[in-house]
Amino acid sequence: MTRKTTDSRCEEGSSRTDFVGMLRGAGLLLSGCAAAVLLFSVAGCSVTDADEPSIASTAEVLEENASEKSVEYASFEEVAAAFDASALNLEYSKRDMDASFDESSATKITLSGDSASVSGSGAVAEGSTVTISTAGTYIVSGNLTDGSITVTTSENDKVQIVLNGVKIACSSGPAIDVQSADKCFITLAEGMQNSLSDGGAFTSEDANACIYATCDLTINGSGSLDVSGNYRHGVFSKDDLVVYGGSINVSTVEDGLNGKDSVKIGAGDISIDSGADGVKSSKSTNPEKGFVYVSGGSLSIDAEDDGIQAKTYLCIAGGSIEIDAADDALHSDLEGALNGGLTSVRSGDDAFHCETKLEVNDGSFVAEACNEGYEAEQVVVNGGDTNICALDDAMNASAADLSDDSESSDADTSTIAPSGEPGANVAQPDGSIGASDGSSANADSNGQQNTAPQGAGQQDSATSPELPSDDGAQGGQAGEAPSDLGHAPDVQGRMERGGQAPGGQGGAPGASDSNCLIQINGGKVVLDSQGDGVDSNGNVEINGGMLLVNGPSSDGNGAFDYDGEATISGGSVLMAGAVGMAQSFTSGTQAFALVQASGSAGSVIEATDADGNVIATLTATKAFGCVLVSGAGVSDGDTITVSVDGAVTTATASTTGTSGIATGGLGGMGGGPAKGNRPESQGGPA
Repeated sequence: MTRKTTDSRCEEGSSRTDFVGMLRGAGLLLSGCAAAVLLFSVAGCSVTDADEPSIASTAEVLEENASEKSVEYASFEEVAAAFDASALNLEYSKRDMDASFDESSATKITLSGDSASVSGSGAVAEGSTVTISTAGTYIVSGNLTDGSITVTTSENDKVQIVLNGVKIACSSGPAIDVQSADKCFITLAEGMQNSLSDGGAFTSEDANACIYATCDLTINGSGSLDVSGNYRHGVFSKDDLVVYGGSINVSTVEDGLNGKDSVKIGAGDISIDSGADGVKSSKSTNPEKGFVYVSGGSLSIDAEDDGIQAKTYLCIAGGSIEIDAADDALHSDLEGALNGGLTSVRSGDDAFHCETKLEVNDGSFVAEACNEGYEAEQVVVNGGDTNICALDDAMNASAADLSDDSESSDADTSTIAPSGEPGANVAQPDGSIGASDGSSANADSNGQQNTAPQGAGQQDSATSPELPSDDGAQGGQAGEAPSDLGHAPDVQGRMERGGQAPGGQGGAPGASDSNCLIQINGGKVVLDSQGDGVDSNGNVEINGGMLLVNGPSSDGNGAFDYDGEATISGGSVLMAGAVGMAQSFTSGTQAFALVQASGSAGSVIEATDADGNVIATLTATKAFGCVLVSGAGVSDGDTITVSVDGAVTTATASTTGTSGIATGGLGGMGGGPAKGNRPESQGGPA
C-alpha cells in the first residue's frame, strides 16, 4: 500500500510496500477517519479558537497517533528496512503557523537585572529565576543579567512564551529551560529584538543548550532573536523542533538547531554559525523520526561539521539555503530528496550525501565547491537544475553503510570529536591538498598517496575547477550559470579544511554492485569534476533530461565511469573528458557515439544530429580528448557532428557498444571496465 504525504512537494519522495509499512498505513487510515468524524461532529456548532486543543489539526493528529504507535528498533538496519518517507509527518500544526496571542489575558513577566516580577497567574519569580508551572501565554520583557526562565508544567500542558524585547544571560544553564510540558511555543513579538545566551558550564547534567526543551518546541513570530550557545548547542529539543518565522541568528559551540526526533523549518530568516552541525536530527531507533524537512524561509549555515544532518531523511522542499560546511553540506544516514527551493553549498566533503537513496525532483541545487557532489547507493534525478563543481567525483553511486557505528549518534550528550592534527588537510601553495610538512595525510589505507595520476593535459593544481558555464542547449538555446559562482576557493577558503585529493583508481573490472544505480529521467544536470564526472559502482540509466559533463583532463579518471551496464533511452548527453579511462554506453534504444575530439579550457563544444539540430553545447573548463554524445531522436546509423571551436568531427551513432573511439565515421565506443587497467582492445583511439 502506498501512502502519500499531504504536502505535494514531498509526494515524489520514496515509498516502500513492506508489511511493516502496510500496518503503519492502516494505523494512519484509522486515525485519519477518527479525526474526520470529530471534525464533522462539531461543524456548524461553534467557532473554536485556533489555540483550542479540542479540534486538532491534521499535523497534531499525526503527532499523537505517531506517539501512540511508535515502534523502537534494536538496530539501524531494522529502521532502514521499515523506513517509508511517505509515513513521515511533514506538516505544521495550526499553532506552529499562528504566532498570535491575547495580550489582555496573558501573564506578564518583567525582567529587571538580577530580579523579576510577575503580573498574573501561572508563574512565580524567585530572584533571577522565573518558573512557569501552568499552561497559558506568558509575555516576557526586560533584561536578566544572570538568570533563566524555567517551565515545569504538566506533560499535557501547552505553554506560549512571547519574547517582547528580552535579553537574558545565564552563566550556569539554559536561558530558557523547558523541563516538562507537552509543547512549548516561543513567539518573537513583532518589531522586537531579543537576545539569549548561556555560559560555558552547566550545573545540570541533562540540559545542553541555550534554549533547551524536553518536549516539542516551536519558534515562530516576526521579531528577531539572537542565540549564543557557549556551552554546547544553540537550540535543542528532545522531541520535535519547528521553526516557522522570525529573524534568528544562532552562534554556538556545537549544533545550531537540534531536534532529536525531527526538525522542520517552514518560514523565517535563519543564520547559523556552528562549531559542529548547523541543523541536526539524530533519532536512530524509529523509522518515523530522525528527519529534517525544510519547506520555506531562508537558511544560511556556516558549520565546522555537516551543514544539515539527518538520521533517516533529509528533504529540501522549498526556501533559500546557503551552506558553507567543513564536512558534508547535506547528509542523511538513509534517504534524501530535493523537491524544491534554491540551494547553494560549499563543502569540504560531499555536497549531498545519502547512504541509500538520493532523489532529485525539483528546485535548484548549486555546489560551488565540494570533494564529491551527489553521493548515495542510488542517485535518481527526475527534475530540477543541478550544477556541481567537484574536486573528485561529481555524481557517485556507492554501496550503503547502515552500521550502527555511523557518525550520526542517537545520543544527545555527545561532544565534538577531535578533527585531527592542525594542517592535516589544508590547501598548500602548490594547489595540492595535504599536510604542510609533506606527511601522508592524504594517503589511502594502503599507504598510497591519493593524488591524481599524471597524464597529458592534467591540470596544474588540485584546486576546485570553476563551475561550467552551463552552455547546454536543446534546440540550440544555451543556458547560463549563475554569474556569481564558479570561483575556486582561495588558499584561506573553506576547502582548506578537508576533503581528499581527486583521482584514485577505484574498483577493479567485474566488481559491479547491482544495488548501485545512477538514473537520470529528467531535469538538467551540469557537472564539472577533477575525478569522474558520473561514477557508478553498479549501473547507469539515462532516460531523459539533459546531462552535461566537464570531466577530468587526467587519464586516470573519466567523464563517465561505471562497473556494470550503462544504457540510454532518452535525453541529451554531452560529456567531455580525457581519453585514457573513457567509457561509452553499453547499449540503448537511443543511439550514441564516443568521438575523439580535443580542445582546451574555453573551447566551445557543439554537438548536432543528422538534421543539423543542436543536441547540446558546452564550454570546456579544462583540456579534453574525447566527447560522448547522444540526443533525442538519434537513431542507429545516424551521423553525429561534434564541433570544437569550429573544427568538425563526424561519427556514426550506434545503439550497441563497440571498441574504440570514433575519429570520424566510426561507431560509438562500448562500455569498458570501470577503472583499473583497460584491455588493449578498448579505450584507445580507433
